[in-house]
Amino acid sequence: MDDAPIAYFESRAAAYRQRAERGVWAWQRGREAAAVMALAGDAGGRAVLDLGCGTGYYARRFVAAGACPVVAVDASPSMLAAIGDPAVTPVAGDAATVAVEQRFDIVVAAGLMEFVADPGAVLANARRHLKPDGRLVVLVPPENAAGRLYRRFHRRHGFTVRLYPGDVIAALGAANGLRLTNSRRVFPYSDVHMLVMS
Repeated sequence: MDDAPIAYFESRAAAYRQRAERGVWAWQRGREAAAVMALAGDAGGRAVLDLGCGTGYYARRFVAAGACPVVAVDASPSMLAAIGDPAVTPVAGDAATVAVEQRFDIVVAAGLMEFVADPGAVLANARRHLKPDGRLVVLVPPENAAGRLYRRFHRRHGFTVRLYPGDVIAALGAANGLRLTNSRRVFPYSDVHMLVMS
């Protein structure tokens, strides 16, 4: 991940979790989470890796759904410190290069791919961490009017987020040994995709 997004999230980590759990943002995130959890499938007793976990929004949901172990990776130490759940194992690292010494049934990259310099490298690393029958669930902002507003919002913070037209994740996945099997639009801000090993 580039330095500017990391600095942005480092500076907001203390209040990020509370702000994300109120108002319209909480409503949208709840709808996104429903799609992510549905595509991830039954998490009970399954190993989960949350790449770009932030303050652990999805990691905590997977713990509540019975996943074990749950490992959460983020490039921002301050975001990791805000997770606040002893059932989540925090790991500081870059989603494109981090190496966790196990494979997972479910890998999640939700709200990460728009900030990374090389999305193909993130998908390749996610694949390295998947069990052969595992699922990768990716949540990305689409190339639409809402996505462009989201990009404009972050330009005020000194960086540009990447938007994903409908076929890009399938193409990136195919180039990195992954096959797109399911997608859901969470209107207006998000697309959720499930990929498996090719």
